[in-house]
Amino acid sequence: MTLYEILTDPESGVGIPVAYSHFKGDEVPESPPYMVYIGNGQNTMDADNTHYYRQNRYQLEYYFINKDEETEAQIEDILLENGYLYEKSEDIFIEDEEIFVIYYMI
Repeated sequence: MTLYEILTDPESGVGIPVAYSHFKGDEVPESPPYMVYIGNGQNTMDADNTHYYRQNRYQLEYYFINKDEETEAQIEDILLENGYLYEKSEDIFIEDEEIFVIYYMI
């Protein structure tokens, strides 16, 4: 499964809007919470002129107005259950938008 499929799965997904890079046109959510993610390179293990291991890296951005630790835990559990290790930022307030964001580097 792709990261998008994992995050949006009706049975095991997060249950909030998700887009790659940005929401387009009428897909833009009216208000947070929502997530966007973007590719951030690839980890590889190389030997004998070949790749023995490849893992895509992503930056996942979780936007919210009200702190919801249950949703954060759900995001983190989904990532771990699907083999994605992550680093998590602090809650960052974006004054111009009056929302918070947490960055997950996976």
